Amino acid sequence: MKRETHPFKLIAGITLSCMLYAASFTVVHADAQAPTLKINGYTIVNAISAKQQRKDNGKGGVDPYIGIGASDMYFTVAGKAANGMEYKYRIVFETIPGSSFYVQKNYIEVNGDFGTVQGGMVTGPEDTMPESGADIIGGANGIDGSLNSVYNYSAGVIKGVNFIGETKKASKVVFYSPEVMGFQLGLAFTPNTSHVGDASRNNAIVGDNPAVGNSSGIYPNYKSLAPYGTRNITYGLTYKGAVDKWSYTLAAVGMTEKSHYVDVAQFGQRQVPINNANSYQLSACVGYDKWKVAAGWIDNGKSRLPKDNSLYGYSTSSSSPAPGTLLLGNSYLGNSGKAWNVGTSYTIGAYQFAATYHRTDRKTDASNKATSDIIVTTVDLNALQGLKVFGEVDFISTKTNAGAIAVQQSYMTNTENKGNKAIGGNSATVFILGTKVSF
Repeated sequence: MKRETHPFKLIAGITLSCMLYAASFTVVHADAQAPTLKINGYTIVNAISAKQQRKDNGKGGVDPYIGIGASDMYFTVAGKAANGMEYKYRIVFETIPGSSFYVQKNYIEVNGDFGTVQGGMVTGPEDTMPESGADIIGGANGIDGSLNSVYNYSAGVIKGVNFIGETKKASKVVFYSPEVMGFQLGLAFTPNTSHVGDASRNNAIVGDNPAVGNSSGIYPNYKSLAPYGTRNITYGLTYKGAVDKWSYTLAAVGMTEKSHYVDVAQFGQRQVPINNANSYQLSACVGYDKWKVAAGWIDNGKSRLPKDNSLYGYSTSSSSPAPGTLLLGNSYLGNSGKAWNVGTSYTIGAYQFAATYHRTDRKTDASNKATSDIIVTTVDLNALQGLKVFGEVDFISTKTNAGAIAVQQSYMTNTENKGNKAIGGNSATVFILGTKVSF
């Protein structure tokens, strides 16, 4: 009988082999360099105005909203061994006032002829390897940026930036192979997608990391007790090349895990059966001189979707389930959504112009859908070294159905009780002006 290879043994074996190879590498490439500290970072300040049909949940009016789009400070300690092997320790502080996790990354990295090995709080291949239409735009990062701060998404709509089950910055070990004939392999193992820092091991319930939450289109506004995964393995393959003025990047990234959902709202604590996450994404980017064209595709299958309709809400005045508060309805008969995008950019002098179209589709039950259509347009001006000024205009339309609205409203009423409303069909034009300072 064939023995199954444990994922931890697989990753550990690759990591150990790389480190042993590095230790035995005797050819001297350069003189050793003692570790030195480098500090760099950036901050983005945005002014945003949105004209939309649905003005619920405090998002009405076109008066401007001013916020920090993104802001990080990097501290990197790097050194080099006599055999040419490089090593570094990096910590990244999220410097947005009021952010939940001020330390966003904290990891060790070793580079050599064997490739790159990282360990700690760091993103994996699903974040670093794809290059789609969402990655070549400028501005405030479009669908993955400040747009989400002002727009009322329709119930059941997925955002469609990353696939469901992504590990984000959960504690992991990552390996990137050397590039051979244009090909590079990426592999990551995350023991528990909700684990960060020095939190103790606890696979019985999701940890205190809200970044691991499932798409709000599947588990509406329930980040603190979201599904999570154990034994998460993410793998990716890229192919890159350049000929004269042409350049190209192709990427395929997949992910698999054992998924869990713990319901603590009733009967104490119990596991709710959900589908294991199995998602993948494909992307391609082709450049010619000052032009780039890129596209991406994501398929989530039934990742982290309930296997049945056993998840109920509960009355705020009683510990027993309240009648009629089935929180996810028949969503188990649907799927976790698909998304695709296509975009282009053009750079001339200090200016970059870009536009990307995004489309997401999700079956919210056996027959009904929730969809989004988003056009992102951006203009960036590198005014001075380290100073960028940009503008972004987004045209967005989202549609849903009565069943998805009822499910999300029930979820909000019976878990949040903040008076928020589930959103039906909506459309908007969003205007963003901003500046980025980096060093």
